[in-house]
Amino acid sequence: MTSLIKVTLIRSRSKCTPRQVATLDGLGLRGRGKTKILKDTKPIRGMIMKMQHMLEVERFDGDDSQRESARLRAKRAAS
Repeated sequence: MTSLIKVTLIRSRSKCTPRQVATLDGLGLRGRGKTKILKDTKPIRGMIMKMQHMLEVERFDGDDSQRESARLRAKRAAS
């Protein structure tokens, strides 16, 4: 099992530079208060370090299935 981290956007994107917005999009964080569960990899850690003033990060001890979107879960259940 890979290690996972839970990332929450705690500040607004309204005054961010375009580069910061692109980094938040890469993390999958579109709005304030949104949370994503991501794999703990070096590229993800690098993006988190660049945006650490806007994020709350904690270790996630759940299973990898909680990372999937509702669309993917429904597709897998149908097949």
